[in-house]
Amino acid sequence: MTSHPILDDPVRYQILVFIVILLMIEYHNSIRTRSYLHRNALTSAHTSSWKQLLDNGDESSFLHMTGLNRHAFYLLRDALFSKDELCNLVLGKRKRGRPQLLNPDAQLGLLLFYIGSTMGIKWICMIFGITPSTCSHFINAMMTRACNKLEVHPMARVQFPDKDKMARFAEQIQLREPSIGDVIGFMDGLSLATECTSERMAQNAMYCGYDCDTMVNNIFIYGPDGKVFFCAINYPGSWADGAVTRNFLPFLRGRIGDYKIVVDQGFPRSGDAYGILVGPLTKKGARKLHASVRAEMIRHSNIYVSLRQASEWGMRALQGSFPRFKKRLPSNSRKREKVIRTIVLVHNFRTHLVGMNQIRTVFDPEYERSLAIEGHDKIYQYYFKEGDYASDSDDDLDDEE
Repeated sequence: MTSHPILDDPVRYQILVFIVILLMIEYHNSIRTRSYLHRNALTSAHTSSWKQLLDNGDESSFLHMTGLNRHAFYLLRDALFSKDELCNLVLGKRKRGRPQLLNPDAQLGLLLFYIGSTMGIKWICMIFGITPSTCSHFINAMMTRACNKLEVHPMARVQFPDKDKMARFAEQIQLREPSIGDVIGFMDGLSLATECTSERMAQNAMYCGYDCDTMVNNIFIYGPDGKVFFCAINYPGSWADGAVTRNFLPFLRGRIGDYKIVVDQGFPRSGDAYGILVGPLTKKGARKLHASVRAEMIRHSNIYVSLRQASEWGMRALQGSFPRFKKRLPSNSRKREKVIRTIVLVHNFRTHLVGMNQIRTVFDPEYERSLAIEGHDKIYQYYFKEGDYASDSDDDLDDEE
């Protein structure tokens, strides 16, 4: 029986042992010390903090934690789960496997806690009494269910208004601003931070030089009822609002008719956008106004400034009610889109049933405006005043007189 040549050579054998030891040290150092949240550290799902809130919490506490009152909560549950699913899940009946750990109420509560907070998975696990893997599974499943079910639900869907609804929107806005009778909505952009990705091309497209961060750009159009009736989501952060707008301008032009949407100065209002998007004047544009039209144009500009404030209220409603937008969104494009769509759909559902939306309050037909545009308006400082800007043509008019 012959041995290996390396074993016969003491020097080569020592070198081999030394290499093996180095490899073992390298392997040991590469192992990360990880800690996990285990089942025995959690309370039961049947005695969790969520169960206490659902069974014994008062109406104010329930609304504060979930963003929905109980009536809206159960309507949303019924919209997401069919009657057969509700019966089977409540009774613990499944086609195969063990009964699900969370019933439909808890699954919906888990979704609302996820999109309504910036908490990490481990903190949500402590509230619901489930492990991180189970928590992630239910969150992904509920977001998929919400996108599929709510996108066709009449209270939650994002749908461009028809002619009759556009006429109602224009009337609602005209009640607040009598001189404007053709505006039906308010548009603004929202940049959201995302996790970095290992794909160089995607990372380069997502990087926003203005924010110096990896972002995605989204555009939302709100109606006077406070709901989002059009959105363009999950665009690269390097795209400005104007660049994103060019992708859906043909869609707006084909449906909006003679009506208009109020925007800020970051959106195009000339070229293809002329007659569709309107907004306040720029300082440069105000200086070029002829004296014969200056007063009227500045008055309209100030009204557009006032109306454009509604889009800020809409963004506040999205980010204030659903702080998940303040957390970095997933780097995976599909997962990120699912989170954004879920929040928008639940926002519309919440606005329809719960209210608590500044746009809906201000443009409600029964709302009485107590402050004039020149009064104690909080955005009065942004209005143009007649005579603030001299026109190049003033001297010509004086000579003619």
